[in-house]
Amino acid sequence: MAVFAVFLAVGTRAFGGPAAQISALSTEFIHERQWISVERFRRALAVCQILPGPEAHEMCCYLGVLRSGRIGGVMAGLGFMLPGLVLMLIASIAYDSVNLREPAIAGAMMAMQVAATALIVRATVRLAHTLAAGRLLACTLIIAMCVTLAWSMLGTTRVDHIEHSARAVSVPELFGHGLVAGLVSFGGAYTSIPYVAGIACGPNGWMSEAAFLDGVALAGVLPAPLVIFGTFVGYQGHGVWGALAFTAGIFLPAFTFIVAGFRVLERVIASSRVRLLLDLAGATAVGVIAATAIGLVLRSVFAFDVASFARGTIAPLPSDTALRAILFIVLMTYFFRIKGRFAVPLAMLSAAMIGAGFGACSLLAADMNPQ
Repeated sequence: MAVFAVFLAVGTRAFGGPAAQISALSTEFIHERQWISVERFRRALAVCQILPGPEAHEMCCYLGVLRSGRIGGVMAGLGFMLPGLVLMLIASIAYDSVNLREPAIAGAMMAMQVAATALIVRATVRLAHTLAAGRLLACTLIIAMCVTLAWSMLGTTRVDHIEHSARAVSVPELFGHGLVAGLVSFGGAYTSIPYVAGIACGPNGWMSEAAFLDGVALAGVLPAPLVIFGTFVGYQGHGVWGALAFTAGIFLPAFTFIVAGFRVLERVIASSRVRLLLDLAGATAVGVIAATAIGLVLRSVFAFDVASFARGTIAPLPSDTALRAILFIVLMTYFFRIKGRFAVPLAMLSAAMIGAGFGACSLLAADMNPQ
């Protein structure tokens, strides 16, 4: 239970997606608790990046097994995912009664996404400093970042042309879809988005594209791995039981590969023959995260989509671009200077209040000037 409590506390602060979560894990368990060395952490991360599933959650399972055996791995994984699961369940239940496009709520969501992006950039810088020290690893990171950015210009992870035809869906079927989604999520949750969108929003799906994208947006601002959007998708299919079934399926591979395969994983990490390869893979993982951070800055601050730009489509800047940019700069300064366990939740809450206020003022201004 001690391991569960430790990772439950980590999970409540796990804002900002994999970059921020891995950075927090490295700070907590390398520098503060000293459960693991930098080199071992880097090589374990490299293996987790190769395996299907959210790498931050897999790292939690790995650290739990390292500390307290297989039971510790299960407890660590459950503790880390529980806060996000509960919050996403609450959000899923409230979704039908709350309009996310209402100006105040949309403003709060926008500001929280900007805050999460600032947190990701801060975490990426720290990860690069910790896990990619040395010229060879730094060059590997830069190459991986450039290749990932180039690949994103092809638009391979976009969700386009999704049709919707609602239908009833069973709990076992939702578990099966979640399991497949977890097995295809190599490199993180982003790779599972096209599959889940295709089965949930396609001709035989059970939810609209707009609802699916709302679920992904909610997952992006909650303290949880991004794959927690599966809880929202499952809820849309069969209520609470559907949410739990889809969540169980999408997280099962992460638990299984790490907890059941821990001894094999340890032999790989300890092998001198693959040590350099794993170091390079770890730097590559940070490079992919860095590319993701750049893309998030472009999208959340400037509403600029790299894939659309590559196709020759350039959308006009949103009216709140100045607010987004100022908020991003302020939050970046805050995250680099302010430390503490409550620094991130306080920043997310403050950003939400600022965004909600801006949205409400925009609505008031529109009502006063209808032309």
